[in-house]
Amino acid sequence: MITRFLLLFFTVLSFYSHAQSLPDSVYPADTLSIAYHSTWTKTHYPERIKEFKKVPLQKNDIVFLGNSITEQGGDWSKRLGWQAVKNRGISGDVTEGVLKRLGELTYAKPKAVFLLIGINDIFNSATTPEYVADNILAIAKAIRKGSPQTTLYVQTILPTTTTSIKEKVQQTNALLRKKAGRKAYQLLDTHALFADEGDGMKKEYTKDGVHLNEEGYVLWADYLKNQLPGFDE
Repeated sequence: MITRFLLLFFTVLSFYSHAQSLPDSVYPADTLSIAYHSTWTKTHYPERIKEFKKVPLQKNDIVFLGNSITEQGGDWSKRLGWQAVKNRGISGDVTEGVLKRLGELTYAKPKAVFLLIGINDIFNSATTPEYVADNILAIAKAIRKGSPQTTLYVQTILPTTTTSIKEKVQQTNALLRKKAGRKAYQLLDTHALFADEGDGMKKEYTKDGVHLNEEGYVLWADYLKNQLPGFDE
């Protein structure tokens, strides 16, 4: 009886361990260099990848994918009341950085992905709205090809209080709305949620003109729950 119990125990333990781990090959190498990453992000990016390896994605997960605005949201399961939500935000990340780390996602094949990316690209004067939108579409295509059962929600880039990039944000979001018609992804207009009358970030929802404060995260979470009632049932 004891022998049978031990055999069952180690069989279950072996299955659980296998289910929780993913091969290192699905993650970016530590030496990967990403265009438009700041010096700080070049260090933070591999640090976050190491954190992701400790809690890898699983098949029925919901993934929040993006930059600091996503990362600073913390525990999205708690915010939304949804099960198995994993935070895959990396502060300072850009569209190319997301493209280079989709291996974990397409390998695990999660239930859904909520993508918000592009503001760091836009702050770089060398990029264009077309570049940012094309990279986001490339992300969508890669997810669709590698994990066709995954539902992708692309969220429009949030407004900021930096007036010099306002037009670039508007143009990029216009392209995202247009490309959503190709059914590569479902669009969620988070930009409109946070925009004031001048199309800048509403000051009551931000701590520095770009990043959200707690009130901003509450508004965002409530918006998603209202847009997708019963999503986690």
